[in-house]
Amino acid sequence: MEQPYIQAATPGPEPTSQLHINIVVEVDGHNKHIAFDTNTVTGRQIREKAGAPLSDDLVRLVHGQPTGGNIGLDDVVEIRNGDHFLALPTGTVS
Repeated sequence: MEQPYIQAATPGPEPTSQLHINIVVEVDGHNKHIAFDTNTVTGRQIREKAGAPLSDDLVRLVHGQPTGGNIGLDDVVEIRNGDHFLALPTGTVS
């Protein structure tokens, strides 16, 4: 009896489970596109990656409007792809 022809599976690219979250932070009137590999970051991490002074206020924008108040340096923020934030001089965001 003839054996059926069996082709070995060719290994493909490994599936990646690593996150790549892109956000936008407006600093000094310029949009800074930055990426994180996790969906939880601190206010400090956002400021540092965007090049905003650590003393700046930081606020999330939803439909172009500030929401949630100032994000402190040690506040943990959940981010999603496409989120927008605004960094402003201290005291601007209440």
